[in-house]
Amino acid sequence: MTKSVKTVFIAAGVLLVLGGVLLVLMLTKPKPETSEAGSGASDAEGVSAYIIDKRAAEVTSVTVNNDSGSYTFTRQKRVVSTTDESGNITSSDEYYWTSEDLKGVPQSDTLVKSFITSLASLPQKSTVEENASDLEKYGLDTPKATAELKFEDGTDITMRFGIQNPADSSSLYYRDEGNKVRLINYSAAEPAFSDVKQFANLTVTESYNTEGTNELDFLKITRPDLEEPVCIRFMSEIAELAEDEDSIVSTFNTHCFTSPVNAEIDVTKGKNVCYDVYGLTMSSCEYLEQTEENLKKCGLDEPQAIVEFKYGGKEYELKIGDALREEVASTTSTSISTVKGYYAVLKGGAGIYLLPSDKASWVSFKVSDLISHRPLSPYIYAVEYVEVTVPSGTYKFDIDGENKTFSCDGKQLNADEFRSFYQTLIGSVGEEMYTGEASGTPIASVTFNYKSKYFDAYGGESDTLSYYGSDDRKCIVVLNGTPIFKVRRVYVDRLSENVDAILNGGKVQIDY
Repeated sequence: MTKSVKTVFIAAGVLLVLGGVLLVLMLTKPKPETSEAGSGASDAEGVSAYIIDKRAAEVTSVTVNNDSGSYTFTRQKRVVSTTDESGNITSSDEYYWTSEDLKGVPQSDTLVKSFITSLASLPQKSTVEENASDLEKYGLDTPKATAELKFEDGTDITMRFGIQNPADSSSLYYRDEGNKVRLINYSAAEPAFSDVKQFANLTVTESYNTEGTNELDFLKITRPDLEEPVCIRFMSEIAELAEDEDSIVSTFNTHCFTSPVNAEIDVTKGKNVCYDVYGLTMSSCEYLEQTEENLKKCGLDEPQAIVEFKYGGKEYELKIGDALREEVASTTSTSISTVKGYYAVLKGGAGIYLLPSDKASWVSFKVSDLISHRPLSPYIYAVEYVEVTVPSGTYKFDIDGENKTFSCDGKQLNADEFRSFYQTLIGSVGEEMYTGEASGTPIASVTFNYKSKYFDAYGGESDTLSYYGSDDRKCIVVLNGTPIFKVRRVYVDRLSENVDAILNGGKVQIDY
């Protein structure tokens, strides 16, 4: 091999080694640092890809101006102390945002922080003009909205937003101190075009959890069209009973009326009335101030309903006013007016909100539509005694819950048969709703007299189911004086037969 050829091979080898080293260096070169809210990240030309070269953590205040007005959020600091397992206490600074422009309306910290972070870390999509002479076509001669940000180092910047790009509505025209026009993402700056009400906290209650730690304990609805308030309570004794594997739960319902009737709420038909308190969230904040004028305008001076409830250990009172209607286009030439929601205020809180129409079942429900077809299902050992009146006479059945024994006039009864008999007493399933009158004398009645510790739980000392004759071979079922539905006459006939059977050692029949 000649000397010149060797030289060529050596040179080629050196180039390969150098090329490999260069490739390794390129692959392992650290990427430009990126962090929250302006990190100095650069585009291909070495120009900052962010509108602001600062971090969101350095922002101390934000002032927005737009057609709706002006509002300011100011950063505040508080000291938070935490205690570890060893009892050592450590303190740290925590930053949060406040705005006097919300006038006492609670804010959504998440929305506020997200908006400020979006502004501080706003990336540009592209540059439209370096020195635009015609700002009007971009809506930037008189900006549609501005946001002034102040920073910890005493500097500030005013962000100016124009119109959306006619060719791409996801983009927005922007300029800063000079006449440089850029395109940015509209969604990042969208909150700058609305007023401060958009940052109101709309969540009233937490969602329901299956652990049962936030049950609806009670609910009271007062309406002008109701003669007396509708009161509902959680049947805690049934829930406790369900935890006992050896017990027999006589109902799947969870809540019951205590006014204007004592009756269970059908778990299917009445669930909205109870469940609407779970995860209750407003649609929007309509007014920041509850002035006399605003309350009257929203029908809250004479509310359609007042809803009081206890949920998750907290008590609430909600006043519901007029419906807010909106016109919706239809397939015909006319538009359709639909209910968007109802104006509402919370006791002790500021602001007037819009309650979603699908969460406003309290405004129009009827008690008669929600009553369970099984009017009562008290736990057998919550009852001191049952008094049954049938054509043959009146009989008092004593219940000894401690010893699980049953008697009538001192005579011990067959325990298994009496339990079956008791099931028939609470099993008068309504076959049709009835809210008319019941006249004359009842042909049968059953009165459940509760033990003293169950007075509050059951809403009274006793409940009475009375059965009145009807001209259609049915019986009108009256609960504590209020007609609720009808059952076949055979129910009363079977009731009489079962009374005779339980007293004389016979077999109780549970079918009708």
